[in-house]
This record gives sequence, structure tokens and C-alpha cells, in this order.
Amino acid sequence: KVGLCFSIKANPFLLKFLPGEFDKIEVCSPGELSICERIGVDLGKIIFSGVNKTRKDVERAIDDGVDVLTVESHLHLQLIHEAAKVRGKTVSVLLRLTAGSQFGMDRSDILDIIANRAQYPHIRIVGIHFFSGTQKRKAAAIIKELDKLMVFFDEVKETHGFTLQRLEYGTGLAVDYFAADAEDQEAARLDAISDKIREVGEK
Repeated sequence: KVGLCFSIKANPFLLKFLPGEFDKIEVCSPGELSICERIGVDLGKIIFSGVNKTRKDVERAIDDGVDVLTVESHLHLQLIHEAAKVRGKTVSVLLRLTAGSQFGMDRSDILDIIANRAQYPHIRIVGIHFFSGTQKRKAAAIIKELDKLMVFFDEVKETHGFTLQRLEYGTGLAVDYFAADAEDQEAARLDAISDKIREVGEK
């Protein structure tokens, strides 16, 4: 019930060697998309994410057949919808919920888009994208975020009769690359959040 997504910006040189356990690849720029095209990545696995996308960027991603695009703003949504309409396609999107930064949209913007989703017949809203930052060393912060997100999913269903089916979530777990017990620390952090991750996956 839980898939793994590799963000190419972490290390594009690993793309050719990703194990089969990775379901999706997050691509955040036209340059990263070019890398994927060049080495023959399955473009149907790509989540095309991030801000500052031009009309040309959006059109290219749709033409490539990426799996899903994230939506960072109302303008971004309009660009995606117009490009999909011209091509006679319906495009799947994840609405990015802000964590209080300049990235993504606040709750009211997302609720407005969902309430008015009939205005975008060439858009299929499949879920929410959420990432609040890195270097989280304690499970409590991640568990708290996931609980809040699930409350929001319930709110969407109760107020608009709409079921969000997917959550793309960046845990932001800290990694101590140079510690002698780095692997043990990582395993412990993953174990501490695994039950909550499974619970969210079931939901």
C-alpha cells in the first residue's frame, strides 16, 4: 500500500541502477527530464514536480507521458489544463499543500480547486503532495504531519464529497552519512515511523 519515490535531484547518476522497489521518480526541472529521456527511464513513472514551470515545460511533460504533475498554484493548474485540452488528454495531478513556505498552496486554495474541479475537465485530481523540509531526527514530527494530513483528507471528503487517493510525502528524515552507526540510526528512524506510514497507506 506504500510506494517509494526517488527524487532525481538527490543523485541523477543512480537512475540507471535503481532497484525495482522504487515505484516513482520525482523530476523537478526540464534538465532532469532531459536526463531521464537520455538514459531511457520509463517516463510513465515520473512525477513532474516543482515551481517555475513554463507553458513549454508543461507541454513537454504531457507529451512525454509522465505519470502525474504536481500543481503549485492556480496559474500552474491553468497551464496544465490548457495544455491537456489542446492535446485531447486528461492529466493526473497532485495538488501541493504548502508547509508554510513559498512552495505550494494553502488549504483554502486547494479546497477551492476541488470545489470547482468541474471547471477543469482535462484534469484528474488524484491527491496531495506535501514536503516540509529535511533533517527531521524524531519520529514525532513526521507522525504529527501525517495525522494532520489525514484530517485534511477527511475534510475534503466531508465538505466536497471527493476522495483523495494518493499522498506524495517527503519524510525529510535525517541521514547521518558519516556516523559510524549511520545504518543503524537510519533503520531506527524508519522503524519509528513505519506503523504510521502503513496506516496512512491503508487509508
